[in-house]
Amino acid sequence: MRPERPQSSIMMERILLGVLYLSGWSIFSTCRLHQYHFVAEPMNWTEAQTYCRETYTDLVTIENTEDMNQLINTVSSAGYNSQVWIGLYRVIDWKWSDGYRGSGDEYRNWRSNEPDLGADELCVVSRGKDQLWWDDFCQVQNVFICYNGTQLDPQFVFVNQPMNWSNAQRYCRENFTDLATVRNNTENQEVMNLVPVPVKRWVVKLRMKAQDSSVDLNDPAVKANILKKFQDRLKEQGVSGVTLKWREQPDGKVFHKEGKEEKKKNRKNTEL
Repeated sequence: MRPERPQSSIMMERILLGVLYLSGWSIFSTCRLHQYHFVAEPMNWTEAQTYCRETYTDLVTIENTEDMNQLINTVSSAGYNSQVWIGLYRVIDWKWSDGYRGSGDEYRNWRSNEPDLGADELCVVSRGKDQLWWDDFCQVQNVFICYNGTQLDPQFVFVNQPMNWSNAQRYCRENFTDLATVRNNTENQEVMNLVPVPVKRWVVKLRMKAQDSSVDLNDPAVKANILKKFQDRLKEQGVSGVTLKWREQPDGKVFHKEGKEEKKKNRKNTEL
C-alpha cells in the first residue's frame, strides 16, 4: 500500500497548484494579441459589425495605448487618413413615460432606418400620415397625446398645444395620467385617429359676367347654383375631398360691380 501523506502536505500542494493556475491565467490574459485588418469598403456601423463577425472576429476593441498605436499604424499603412468605424457603441433602452413594463411594452413602429440614434435624438415622435415613429430632439415642439385611466385600459386624449417632450410629459401628468403608451397596432391606430389632418385653404378670385343683367349674383339661390356647378366640374376632373364656399366681403356681399378704376387696376375680383 502507498503510504498516506500528511494532511498538511496535501493542503500545501493544493495551494501551490491554485497559485500556479491563477498565475498562468493572468499571464495568458495579459498577453492576448490582436491582429487588425483594414477594410476599405464604406459601410454603416451595423454593416461593418456584421462583416467583421462573418469575416474575422469582430470590430476592433481598443484596450490600451498599444492597441491604439497598432490601429493607427494599420490604417496609415493602408494609405487611409480619414475616419473609420471601431467597435465601441451605445445601446439606448427605450422606456415609456409611465414606466409600463407589461405585455406589449416592447412594441415599436419605427420608420425605415429608424431609430438612427442621432446626437441627442432621445425622444420619439409619430406622424399621423403613415403612423410610423422616429427618434427626434426632445427640445422640438409638437402637439401630443396623453391618456386617462389605467395602463391596461387607457383613454387617449389629443392636446392641440405644441410643447417639447418634457413639458408635454408634465402637462399630461398634471391634467391626465401620463403621455400615451402604445402597446400594439390597434392602440397606434387609435392614437393616430385623434390627430387632426391639416387642412389646406386656397382663396380663388373670380371675375364673372352675367348674361342676363337682371340676375343678382348675390342671390343665395344663384350663389348656391354656381358653387354646385364648380363642385360638379371638380368631380368630373377626379378631384375629391374639396369643400367650396363663398368668401363674403365686409358688407356681407360676395359679388361687387367693378368701377372704371377697379377694372383698370384689376383689383376688385370675385372671391371663392
